[in-house]
Amino acid sequence: MNHLLELLQPKNVLFGFKAASKEEVISKLVEHLVSTGSIASEVTGNIIQSLLTREKSMSTGIGSGVAIPHCSVAEVSEVQCAMAVSPEGIEFAALDSQLVNIFILLIVPKQKFQDHIKTLALIAKTLNIPEEREKIIKANSFEEISSALKPSL
Repeated sequence: MNHLLELLQPKNVLFGFKAASKEEVISKLVEHLVSTGSIASEVTGNIIQSLLTREKSMSTGIGSGVAIPHCSVAEVSEVQCAMAVSPEGIEFAALDSQLVNIFILLIVPKQKFQDHIKTLALIAKTLNIPEEREKIIKANSFEEISSALKPSL
């Protein structure tokens, strides 16, 4: 995989996202993956717990308005990804203490740990460009996000 767009499906991108806390962000994103059939509802609790445990060790709010909550679990067989865009920003205990506007949730199969590391690096690199982040925050459709991300190919 060479590009974030290979992971994202239009059905798993949320615009105008709102949440009151880090826990609510994570719960809403996981529940969205359940609602779109990306993950089974019976594994929701385990996945949310894995994500929150990961957050306790160190925030996945990497700075510059970006957070990449992620975990590696046995309950999925393929990488699952959801993106949420919050133009106002949400408190997420980011490393730079700024509000987070772009959330990319990653759930990776336990047996694909190398993919996990590569995918995280790819996302961080993709969202490292301020102009691209701005376009994503202003986007109202998957097409707009897609065109914002394409220049990094």
